[in-house]
Amino acid sequence: MAQVKLEHIRKSYDKTLIVKDLSLDIPHHEFLSLVGPSGCGKSTTLRMIAGLEEITEGKLYIGEKLVNNVPPKERNIAMVFQSYALFPHMNVAANIAFGLKIKKVPEEERKKKIEWALELMDLNGLGERMPKELSGGQRQRVAVGRALVLEPQVLLMDEPLSNLDAKLRLKMRTELKRIHKNLNATVIYVTHDQVEAMTLSDKIAIMNKGDLMQYGTPHEVYNRPANKFVAGFIGSSPMNFMKCTVKSEGEKFFIVTDSFSIPLPSDMADKIKNRFHDDEKLDFGIRPEDIYAKNYSQKAKIPAEIKGRIDVIEPLGSENLVTVMTEKNEFKVRLGTETDIKLDEIIELVFDVNKMHLFKIDTGEALF
Repeated sequence: MAQVKLEHIRKSYDKTLIVKDLSLDIPHHEFLSLVGPSGCGKSTTLRMIAGLEEITEGKLYIGEKLVNNVPPKERNIAMVFQSYALFPHMNVAANIAFGLKIKKVPEEERKKKIEWALELMDLNGLGERMPKELSGGQRQRVAVGRALVLEPQVLLMDEPLSNLDAKLRLKMRTELKRIHKNLNATVIYVTHDQVEAMTLSDKIAIMNKGDLMQYGTPHEVYNRPANKFVAGFIGSSPMNFMKCTVKSEGEKFFIVTDSFSIPLPSDMADKIKNRFHDDEKLDFGIRPEDIYAKNYSQKAKIPAEIKGRIDVIEPLGSENLVTVMTEKNEFKVRLGTETDIKLDEIIELVFDVNKMHLFKIDTGEALF
């Protein structure tokens, strides 16, 4: 079993703390993505798991074994790098077999594993080609195949798709998902692309400045972000944010911004009424897809109506991403192409209050 467990892992260079008290419990065969902006510590974490970086403090287990001081070659892991790292003077078959040859695997067994990898990676007939004769996607598949023939307990991938064009990245995402289904290995995948992380992963660990912001399924981190950072990082386009206060009128509560006032459902009011003080400034958040044109949708279960001026229209094919301006705020809205809109016209919109979020300004903590 290839469970990976990080217990209070810290990594520092001199006095600079790069990874701060990171704990994760990654079950066998899970596909985990480490995601976050550049410099958040995700690649450093991956390299510590690989044994390429020393752990400053904490414990790292692969299976039941403590591996802090175990050399990389004895951890039963394989790593796929962003740069492919293929040997230019070796053909595809030789590249795939390189690790097996180092391990002195018999030639007959090597041939069987090469054939298996070529078929799995959709590289049949390309075994004799040199890397320069391959497309970017084919080279990436060779790099993955070279890792898989080693039958690792843990497969580590460091931004392996970032050098590919958008169409090829989409294709490779599908292939990686299919490959993982047939693997008896745990996959830990580093990316700065949150869409990539959402589509590939069983779980996502979102990092920022060395801290773990949230660890959960794609559904959890998207629909119930733990804090404002996660809410703003996960989702394309990002969540809209506006400053607000919560006002009470008897038993009723209202979110009040500079541009509108929205009633809170009773269940939301019960969750937050003891967690802030009157007139405390908060951050209000709502995703572009949870705002609808009033005349074209009945999706909002408990609607809150507002008006704004259409400032920018960005056609996206099946929908339009629209920037709407109120007197003191602006926000993005996703509208279907059936919605009749024009620049500078006033549009009536509906917020689905069941999809709203509130965050503390000082800590970023989500109130709901």
